[in-house]
Amino acid sequence: MNNQVHLLPAFDEIAQKFLNASHKTGYASLQSYLDSSVAISGAFFRRRTILLAIHDMKEDMEAPLALQKGVLAEFELLKMRPTPSLKLYRDIATAILRMEVVMGSAALQAMEHGETKH
Repeated sequence: MNNQVHLLPAFDEIAQKFLNASHKTGYASLQSYLDSSVAISGAFFRRRTILLAIHDMKEDMEAPLALQKGVLAEFELLKMRPTPSLKLYRDIATAILRMEVVMGSAALQAMEHGETKH
């Protein structure tokens, strides 16, 4: 995946679905979504692989403003610091990967807290 630009349409869809589902589904569902595959030009790639490829993107390509704002809003809801600039596609990919880690940690803490209450 040397030329990540051809992955941008799939990345945009993945990012939007991730942001839309982040508060509607559980962490396990989001993790399963990122670990499942999507077809691009006849080949199958895990969605997480696409995020990582965009994360490693060399080109400075600015993401659409709506996507920038959506990721920033999610960062604020999760109270994540520091907040990166979130202008470039690679910044958005990194942010989504970070959000997944934070959500996973929160889910684990909630599960552990729930188990100790009983």
